[in-house]
Amino acid sequence: MGFSAQFTHFLAPTATEIEKAIKSGVVVFDTNVLLNLYRFAPAARSELLSAFERLGDRVYVPHQVALEFHRNRLDVIADNQAAYQAALDSISANEERITEELKEKIRHLSNRIALPEGERERLIAVASATFRPMSQALDQLRANHGIDDPMADDPILDRLEVILSGKVGKSFSPERESEEQTEAARRNSEKVPPGYKDAPKHGDYFTWKQTLDEVKARQSGLLVFVTGDVKEDWYLRVKGKTVCARPELAAEAESYANTRLVLMRTESFLRYAAAHLDASVSEDTIRQAEKLPDRQPWKAAQARKFRQNLEHHLLEIDDALADSMESVAIAQKELAEATRLYEESLSTGVEGSSFLEKISLLEGVLDRATRRHHEIQEKRQMLRGQIWAIDHFGTEQRTVDAKAIFRRNDNNPAVLLNRRETEILAAMSEGLTNQEIAERLPIKVGALALHIRNILHKLNVRTRVQAVDLYLASNRPIDQSDESI
Repeated sequence: MGFSAQFTHFLAPTATEIEKAIKSGVVVFDTNVLLNLYRFAPAARSELLSAFERLGDRVYVPHQVALEFHRNRLDVIADNQAAYQAALDSISANEERITEELKEKIRHLSNRIALPEGERERLIAVASATFRPMSQALDQLRANHGIDDPMADDPILDRLEVILSGKVGKSFSPERESEEQTEAARRNSEKVPPGYKDAPKHGDYFTWKQTLDEVKARQSGLLVFVTGDVKEDWYLRVKGKTVCARPELAAEAESYANTRLVLMRTESFLRYAAAHLDASVSEDTIRQAEKLPDRQPWKAAQARKFRQNLEHHLLEIDDALADSMESVAIAQKELAEATRLYEESLSTGVEGSSFLEKISLLEGVLDRATRRHHEIQEKRQMLRGQIWAIDHFGTEQRTVDAKAIFRRNDNNPAVLLNRRETEILAAMSEGLTNQEIAERLPIKVGALALHIRNILHKLNVRTRVQAVDLYLASNRPIDQSDESI
């Protein structure tokens, strides 16, 4: 037997293996691939669906994929509508703001040079005319894109019904589902791929197991699994580059179903479909697929809702911060006045013990007000950090590796932290409490406190807020773009 023959699960599929898999293997599409059909432009969407059709009966959709598709389809459609509306609202808000500023400037100009009324109105009309074509273009783009109303007819669903008719798997029996839920929990706890990155959910594992069951039943020696997911519980990644399927997945596919696994993203499938299935696929369609976000599209709406809640909380914190600042100022003023009266009593020979008691009392009030003010400041900073994390990573990567977003250079103190410390620092930036961080990682609270002290020492800062500030203020994120097989 050859040097690598027993270890093919560690190797990326060769070009010959991929060609053979595309031409003759079972092809499975993950939920995110189907849902992303709603995000493609119409021409690109049609090409992708045509590529699906070229596969014929070799397409298989696990029951879990179909279930998640129908659960989330309406959210994706609504998310498209919300994205277009947000852009239109931004144009409208900027038009209103600039028009008001322009009116103010024109008023000042009129006071200086007696600008005629007609000229004033013409200048304002020019400003409005600048924004109108933008809104019209977006409206046209939204109309061309297709579905943006959950209640409208859905030609995408209609076409999928035809393409996937008779190709959707059955659900687990109640007994089997109970067994697989137990197995999913075990795999998640032991970080066995796939799906542990979404723990405690079990959708990815159910999809994987239903896929293997089908491939085993068909006795197909080749499996192409197409997914938009690039998390580490699916792909082997080396220095930020996606290489191939996790070796554990390839080994499980081989041992359980006697099949060679080829894992690829949508853009890779489109390239191979064009090359080996005679599918008509344009470069523009491939570029659109490459630009789709890694996280599942319906998560965007959840991220926006979560962000809105955080912003509302931040407003409340800002009010509390203003109140605490006032409390500190009042305590400082009262303490200064008590100190002045005490000093006067000393100069006049009046008994000053009562002033000393009041000073002591006010010092306690000031200390508590100051500590409360600092606590609110820290909460505010952590909320801002959490909003920043959502803006940059959505909800799929809430606890990112701090080293992954720091510029790696000798002058950056972040390189001094070990892996566990970087995970903790990333979680701290979300505003999580020690208990929440301990539950997420997981780690004992006592050990966590020790790690945090080490982080502060290594970063040469005194407080958690300063550590989070360093995390957020450090250089821009590294480009983590992936290249599929």
